[in-house]
Amino acid sequence: MRAELFACILTLVLLTGCTQAQDVADAPNPTLTVVQDRDSWLYSVGEEAVFLVSLTDGERPLAGEASYQLTLDGAALLDEGTAVIRDGEATIRYALDRPGVVRCAVTVAAGEKELSALAGAAFDPEQIEPTATMPADFVAWWDAQKALLAAIPMDARVEERNAPAGVSALYKVSLANVNGRRNHGWLAVPDGGGPAPALIEFTAAGVGPATPSRAIAGAQRGFLAMHIIHHDFDPEISPERATELREGPLSGYQRAGSESRETYYFYHVILGCVRAIDYLTSRPEYDGGGVFCTGSSQAGGLSLIIAGLDDRVIGLAANVPAMCDHTGVFHGRPSGWPGLLRGREPDDPVAQVAPYFDAVNFARLFDGPALVMVGLIDRTCPAMTVYSAYNVLSGPKEMLVFPSMGHAIPPEWGTYRWDWLCRQAGLTTGEQ
Repeated sequence: MRAELFACILTLVLLTGCTQAQDVADAPNPTLTVVQDRDSWLYSVGEEAVFLVSLTDGERPLAGEASYQLTLDGAALLDEGTAVIRDGEATIRYALDRPGVVRCAVTVAAGEKELSALAGAAFDPEQIEPTATMPADFVAWWDAQKALLAAIPMDARVEERNAPAGVSALYKVSLANVNGRRNHGWLAVPDGGGPAPALIEFTAAGVGPATPSRAIAGAQRGFLAMHIIHHDFDPEISPERATELREGPLSGYQRAGSESRETYYFYHVILGCVRAIDYLTSRPEYDGGGVFCTGSSQAGGLSLIIAGLDDRVIGLAANVPAMCDHTGVFHGRPSGWPGLLRGREPDDPVAQVAPYFDAVNFARLFDGPALVMVGLIDRTCPAMTVYSAYNVLSGPKEMLVFPSMGHAIPPEWGTYRWDWLCRQAGLTTGEQ
C-alpha cells in the first residue's frame, strides 16, 4: 500500500511536469495524509523511519508548508519543525534509539482551515518494558479482597427475558458485591442448554444502558455468555437517568476515590467482575472448563485484570486495552486511560494506589492464551501502554496491529476475535 502511494505521487509529479503546484490556500478541497514508508510499519531500533506527507486536491498535488511534531507515542517531544511540501509531497525522517513508538503529527494551514494528520511507527515494540512495578504485597492484598467478597452471599436476582434464535434462555442478573453494592448484567444460554464453555464480556467506559446483545452474540456462537456492566445500576436504565448520573455523581468516576485502594472506583468494579464469574461458573450449563474474558478499551483492561486475578480465566481477547502503565507519565512515556497520574507527583497518594489497579501487573500473572489488538495512533490507550501489558504476558499470545487506527473497534476485530475465541474454546466457528 505504501509503495503504491509513492508510485501514485511520482506519477502525479511526472504528469504535471514543470507546472507549479497549486498553493494549498487556493485549493477548494485539500486533503492531507501522512503514512509510514513501509507496509510493515515496523522498524528496528536505530533504523530510520520515513513518514511520507501527501497534500492534494483530488488528483492534483498542492504546495504548502507542514508543521510537524515527533513524539514518543504522544508523550515526550522527540523533534519538531517544518517541511516544505512541493508537488504534493514531503518527507519527515526519524530514528528512535530505544524500543517504542514514534508518533508523527502534521498540520498544514489551508486558508482559514487547518488540516491535520497522524501516523505512527513502531521500533522493536515487543521489547518495550513497562514502567509499572508490582508492589510486594500485590497478590496478598488482592487475595484478601477476594476473600472478603467470597464471604458475602451472592444473592443472585434473576429475571428471565424472551430469548432470540440461537439462544435457549436469556436472563437479566443482579449480584451482591462488596460495600453493599451490586453488579448487573445479562446472561444468555446457547441452544441445547449446555454444557458449554463460559465467556464474560465487560463494558467499555461510559455511563449508559446496556442491551443484552453482547451476551446473545456469545450464546449464538455456543458460549454460556455473560455481559457485565461496571456501574451499580440496572442495565435497562433510561437514557434520561443515565444522563443525570453521567453529568452528576458518576462524572469522572474513572478517577473517583483514587487516594485509597479501598475507595477507588475500580475496587468494586474489579471485585464485581470476580463475582460475575462466581455466578457464571455456578450455572448448571457451565462445562467446567474455564472462562474466557473479552472487551475493548476499559473492558479490554478489565479483561487483562481479571485474567490475572482469577484462576478460573483461561483465555482473554482484549482490544485497545485501557488501564495500562499508569506510571508512564513519570518517565516521559504515555500512560493509558484514564490518565490516573496525570498532573500528580510520584509521592502522591494516588501514585501509591495506581500499581494495584494497573493492568500490567495483572498481566504478569496470566499464562493462558491471549489475543490483543493495538492502534499505532491511539491517543486514548497509546500503543506503548498496550505493549507494556502484552509483553509481560507469559502464555501463547498474538498481537494484531492496525498502524493507522486510533481508539476504535474495527470490523476486523469482531470477526477475528470470535474466530479466535471459538477456536480456543473448541467450538466449530465464530461466524454467524
